[in-house]
Amino acid sequence: MRHLTLALAALAALVTLPMSATAQKLFGDYVVHHGTMLTANLDPNVARQYDIQRSQNRGLVTVAVRKNTEEGRSKAVRADVRAVAVNLSAQRRELDMHEVDEAEAIYYLADFRIDPPETVRIEFHIQPEGSDETQVFEISREFHAE
Repeated sequence: MRHLTLALAALAALVTLPMSATAQKLFGDYVVHHGTMLTANLDPNVARQYDIQRSQNRGLVTVAVRKNTEEGRSKAVRADVRAVAVNLSAQRRELDMHEVDEAEAIYYLADFRIDPPETVRIEFHIQPEGSDETQVFEISREFHAE
């Protein structure tokens, strides 16, 4: 239960902290929740729990995949999550996505170096477990040091 609380705190931080960006994409029965933020905005305890360096020069990307059920609810599902960060100079960095399984919440985290102010385009390739389809989409995020 402690881990679930910390996981939810980390995801909640993405929604409530300044300079964070969260969104979702719908793909059939699946909803992909994704977010980005500066790691400096993470609560120190959450950063320590997930071994994330807090810094104005590090970005964090999170992804959670949920499947809608016939009962009108959703459940967390595992997925093959790949992401690539591309800056305005077209430098590509494959992000090392780490799975965090908290039973009721499964999500993927990756932190990466940035040089604010910097605009980063993140390309996602997500294949939910049990699905034959890979969903591909991208987001763009401008990171500013605070």
